[in-house]
This record gives sequence, structure tokens and C-alpha cells, in this order.
Amino acid sequence: MDTVIKKNSPAAKARPPAVEALLAEVAALDEAAVHETMLPAGCYTAPEFFAFEQAEVFSRTWICVGRVEQVAEPGDCLATEVAGEPVLVVRGGDGTIRALSAICQHRGEIIPCPEKGKALRCPLHFWTYDFEGRLAGAPRMGDAEAAQRLRKTVRLPTLRLELWHGFIFVNLDPQAAPLAPTLAKLEPLWAGYEATGLKALPPVMSDKPLPWNWKVQVENFTDAYHPEYVHIGTHDFAPSVMTGDGVRFTEMKADDNAIVRSVPMKQPDGGMTSDGWGAEAAFPAIKTLPPEQRSRITFAMLPPSLTMMFAPGTIAYTLIRPIGAAATLAGSDRVTYGGWLLPQSTLDLPDLTARCAAVSAGGQKIWAQDVPINLGMQAAKHSRFLPGGTYGPLEATLQQFNLWLLNAYRRAMAG
Repeated sequence: MDTVIKKNSPAAKARPPAVEALLAEVAALDEAAVHETMLPAGCYTAPEFFAFEQAEVFSRTWICVGRVEQVAEPGDCLATEVAGEPVLVVRGGDGTIRALSAICQHRGEIIPCPEKGKALRCPLHFWTYDFEGRLAGAPRMGDAEAAQRLRKTVRLPTLRLELWHGFIFVNLDPQAAPLAPTLAKLEPLWAGYEATGLKALPPVMSDKPLPWNWKVQVENFTDAYHPEYVHIGTHDFAPSVMTGDGVRFTEMKADDNAIVRSVPMKQPDGGMTSDGWGAEAAFPAIKTLPPEQRSRITFAMLPPSLTMMFAPGTIAYTLIRPIGAAATLAGSDRVTYGGWLLPQSTLDLPDLTARCAAVSAGGQKIWAQDVPINLGMQAAKHSRFLPGGTYGPLEATLQQFNLWLLNAYRRAMAG
């Protein structure tokens, strides 16, 4: 398998002094410290630090790029990016889903997805590749012998790919540990959903960057403290604090790639309505779920690229693609549209379109409350008066995320 990070890659170059200074601050922290204080502000604001994350953290992390439904048939292709690298996820004639570098191995042009039934073709000189990445044609590159030699030796680099419950994850690091064991804490949640034959309505990825750091995006998602105050009227039905119940946090281990919490609902079988979380859910409750899952919503964050909500009627998910220190692309019912895993019985409802519209309307009302908060959090990272941070009992998942970041940055520093 080809290695993507080569000697001329950003990961191999000396880090800028600003990054080294931030990493020195991070290196001085321990597990107790990240439970008591936020990471340095520059981790959220410095372009040089974001470049470090792209080159040395995201390139070694499992990144979710989509769902198997997006490459359902042989010849299907999904163009995406992983840690800034253009990638093609394709399903070959043998039915296998592969992740290939989208960089033509002639002179480096980016290869787009082709029309269905066509080969992968570089737009610069029409070099073509099959769906296993092998060179199929290189016009005007010499005689037949030269062409045959090229076909034997040239191919698009193949990247690590792992399927997890229909989600497609890609990793640029050929030595990366398998993904699935790091998500083991989520396995008990799946049985009642998958018994229904879940299918995805994938989200549309935003084309306008959200003007904040990706960490601000996921911290907002995983914070159990803010819904009571930020989401008045839209989140009251699923509170973090309720008499006799409330938020539950899942233990975080050093190698975990999922940060998980759950909150109760005031009535079982609730879900998203056109006004937010409510009793009369637009997506009907799934009868094969155990009572516990029909009474709670579970929030799971898989940094840096995926967040999920396990609700009685659906698993809703958001894809996240960091592209700058203060620029994040996202796709879900909160930001654009879609991002639902639904049973066939729901997909067959005659008024499905109206139900999807109601879920999107409710999601976007919640999102409208989050946007000014995220803007304020990003802006505050530049303040000379920014505090070190104080965490309360409802913020355990933020402390867990700090630990995930600390471990990821230390692995990068260790090479």
C-alpha cells in the first residue's frame, strides 16, 4: 500500500516557531490539567497551527467522508478531501469500495469523478485509470512498449479505508490502528436500529465555510451545559437536568475515538419536530429499540469529522470538514439538509418529504441559536482577557475532548 506522507510533504518540514511554542504549552499539560483548563487560544486561531493539524493530526486520524449509499453501485464515485488531500472513493466492478488519491501520477492534476460507466480521467492530458487505480491509458507517451511499461508501473495511491456501520472512513496513514475497536462504546446502540435495514439520506455539504474553528463546532455539539440556556424553546423536551434523571457521560479511554453523552426526554418516543425536540416526532419511533433508547437521545462525537445523534426515530449525523483556522464546512439538517439514517418503514411513508422538511425546520431553529454562540466563542479566542476556563459537572465531554486533543497532538509530536 502506498504511503501518502512523503519526504516533501508538510509533515516532514520543520514546524514554524509559533506552532512549536503552542506545542510546548500543550506538552506541559497533563490529564489533570486538561480537565481544569482550556487548550491555548492559538490552537483555535493560528493558521500555522491549523496547518500542523492538517499535516500531522488529521493525516493520521480516521476521517469520515460519507456513506456507502453514495457509492452504492459499481462505477459510482465520491470526490472528497482528507486532511487537505483530494480523494476519490469509488466502487469497482468487483463491488469493492476503495479510496484512491485523486492526484494524477503524470504531472499532478486533480482527477474528478467521471460520468457513470466511464474511467477515471485526468482533465489535463487524458490519462485514464480504472477503479482499482491502475493506469489504463496514457495517450502520446511513446510507442506500444512504452505505453505497456507505464500501465505496469503507474497507479493511483490506494488509501486505508474502513467501513463502520455503513460510514466510510479514510486514513492517510498506512500504519494507523484499525478504527472499529476505538468505537466499541457505541456498538450496543446499533442493534435495534440495524434490525430495521437502515438506509441513509446523506447530507449536502455546505459550500460556504462556517467562520469558526472546527473545535468550536464540535465543542458546541458535545456541551451538555448550554442547551438549557441557549436552546430555550427548542431543546426543553430533552434536558440535561431533570428531576430524578439527567445527562449521563460515557467513560473516555485513552484510545477512544468517540465522546458520548445521553440525555433523557420528557416522554418516550420523542424526536425532532418543526420547532425542535418534542413529543410528536416527525420520524416515527423505531419499535425494535429497547425502552432505554426510546427514552433518551445519545450524542456521539467522532473528532474531527463526524457527529451523531441516536434518537428514537432516526440516527442523525453531521459531516465536518475543517479547511482553515476559522473555516469549517459541515453538512446536516442543522446546516444544509439531510444526514439521516432511517428504517424502510419511514422511507415508505407517503408524506416523507413533509416529515423531512419538518425535521430540517426544527434543526435549523436550533442551529440559529447556536450560530451567534459559536461566533462569540471564536471571537473571544483573540481576547487578551480570555480565561483559562473552568469546567463544571455538565461539561465532562469537553474535558474528554481536551484529552482526545492532547493525545492526538502528543502522537504528532512524537512522530
